[in-house]
Amino acid sequence: MTLPSGLKGVRPTSSKLRSAVFDRLQAEVVGARVLEPFAGTGAISIEALSRGAAFATLVELQRGMTRLLKNQLATFELEAVTRVIPGDARAVLETSPERHDLVYLDPPYDQTALYSTVASLLVGRGWLTEGAVVVVEFYEGGGEQAQFQWPQALELEARKRYGHHRLDFLRYTGENKRGEGSHP
Repeated sequence: MTLPSGLKGVRPTSSKLRSAVFDRLQAEVVGARVLEPFAGTGAISIEALSRGAAFATLVELQRGMTRLLKNQLATFELEAVTRVIPGDARAVLETSPERHDLVYLDPPYDQTALYSTVASLLVGRGWLTEGAVVVVEFYEGGGEQAQFQWPQALELEARKRYGHHRLDFLRYTGENKRGEGSHP
């Protein structure tokens, strides 16, 4: 996919990382409702749908990318099983929730505050089904390990490193206890 000029911070998730995610979540993808709050190219949602997911909701802030996404989904004849929402993920997650089984959280790397904010909205506003998986992609090219505050209802199940990237697999327990938990 060729990206139009003028788009900022769009970097498709590599095929290596996509494979790592879906190899780990094989059976859980089938029939799942997927949410991609920072959709970019939509590669994660398209991959999930190709592996049997039932529906994908893609949120994208940049209008040019939203148009490209809709065209891409039309090319693959996925309009009936997708919804593209133009806008800021935080604002969208403040609205009435639609429950999802799988969320791929990959905000722009230079906006690290979005990780904790969006995770809190997913839990606090009711966007997750019981046992939902939240996969978080980090870039750790600077050598420092990313550390974020997660709601206690998200438990770290696995952490995998792939070069300068890290994937955290979090499971929603359905219990949002008071206070926050930390997962370095």
